[in-house]
Amino acid sequence: MKPFKPPTPIATNSLIGLCVVVQVATAIAGAGFADAVHFNFGLIPARITAAIAGRADAVSAFATLFTHIFLHGGWLHLGLNVLFLAWVGRYVEWVTGRWAVVGIFLAGGIIGGIVQVLAGTADTLPVVGASGAIAAVFGAYAVLFAQSRVSARRVLGLTISGETLTALWYAATWIALQLLTAVAFQGGGMQVAIWAHIGGFIAGLLIARIWGRGPQPL
Repeated sequence: MKPFKPPTPIATNSLIGLCVVVQVATAIAGAGFADAVHFNFGLIPARITAAIAGRADAVSAFATLFTHIFLHGGWLHLGLNVLFLAWVGRYVEWVTGRWAVVGIFLAGGIIGGIVQVLAGTADTLPVVGASGAIAAVFGAYAVLFAQSRVSARRVLGLTISGETLTALWYAATWIALQLLTAVAFQGGGMQVAIWAHIGGFIAGLLIARIWGRGPQPL
């Protein structure tokens, strides 16, 4: 009997392809164009805050909660994100279906962006990248593929299943990795949107509880 091989992850590959196309287009156009794109379509928390207060155009400001997902700060930034998405996206897509993994990706990116705004309402540097969106897919992966290798435990009077405990270990590992990344790049001209990562991951954990009901038709 041949070993099982998941179907081609069309949605995951499409999301990766879109990010790559955008990066190629901005790279070809030059650094000045890329900076302009990041400023206009990147997520700037202060611009969102101004839009809420009625001091900036709300449509263009809130649209950046979506557009910033597909922009990246360089080839290394893109490469790391693509690597993580290619790793976990295919398996989440097999379990949830194509449209669901796209929904998890976009919801994670948007929710992660909102959390980042709440964490620094006056920040004026653009936040770009699919990290929050990919964190959501990784969070979904943690829930869908968590195996109960530990016993259920009672914490503060509540019974927590082994699967939930395993997913929480995934969450702790992911968050720790993001914190270490922030420390590693501190002072190197690069800022890591930690709260977007954490917000996206938690969103993926919660969303997977709704969609993760077993393999779905592709």
